[in-house]
Amino acid sequence: MSNFSGAFDLSKLTNQPQASGNAVAGWLVPADEQVLRRYLQLSESVPVLMLIVDGSEASNAVSGLVEQVIAAAKGRFAGIQVDLRTSPQLAQAIGVSEAPAMAAILAGAPTPLFKGVINQEQLVQVLGQVLQMAAQSNLTGTVTVSELASEPVKKLTLEHQAAVDAVERGDLVDALAKFEKLVVEYPSDQEIKAGLAQVQLLHRLQNPVTETELDQLFTQADQILITGDAAEAFNLLLARFAVDFDLRDPIRARLLDLFTVTGDSHQAVLEARRKLASLMF
Repeated sequence: MSNFSGAFDLSKLTNQPQASGNAVAGWLVPADEQVLRRYLQLSESVPVLMLIVDGSEASNAVSGLVEQVIAAAKGRFAGIQVDLRTSPQLAQAIGVSEAPAMAAILAGAPTPLFKGVINQEQLVQVLGQVLQMAAQSNLTGTVTVSELASEPVKKLTLEHQAAVDAVERGDLVDALAKFEKLVVEYPSDQEIKAGLAQVQLLHRLQNPVTETELDQLFTQADQILITGDAAEAFNLLLARFAVDFDLRDPIRARLLDLFTVTGDSHQAVLEARRKLASLMF
């Protein structure tokens, strides 16, 4: 949806003056306990949307749509995403045990919004209702996305630092082994997940596999991505995904890996997620 306000005029939902903007790291931020605590505080001035996902195709499709709509709402919502696979306790805290699902958090209080797949029109209507509830409680602040809004750099554990050191000295085999171990020990740590995806990419580039046509496609996408043209790398894989139904699972998995490497807030990732969702349904 290119024009959110054209489909549903958010400005007409409230006549309350908007508070000054709060900086956030992205429109739909992966949540752990620390992030959730911060967004609970943020919900005292801005309606917070909490999306529950589980890595399924349905969850990925809804996630892409929700992020697109939040971005188009120009700061009227702050969004977090909880993965049931890595942080089930966060979803259970608001009484959710399945995905996809979404709740609104207003002044610290969660309100269920929907479960299952939702389309664009339905989502816009739901969010319109959220804004009406927020206006009634004078929660009329806004948020802006800023790279400076990321959480303060945390001190790395000794194991994480050792993995980073292995990358810096060029020992990708050791770095890969260390990051794979860390992901098992800290499954909800997004930095570790991103580190593993990046090391896997570097390792593939140093040791390209070209035995099959799919191997060659993946290698080509890696090589394009490393040049900085993320959109072209994604489009290459999406084009094959659109026509080769037998290979959809591995292609989708590789796309998700490259999304992690590139960053969820990158425009090319947002656009590729939308294309992927449209191809799946």
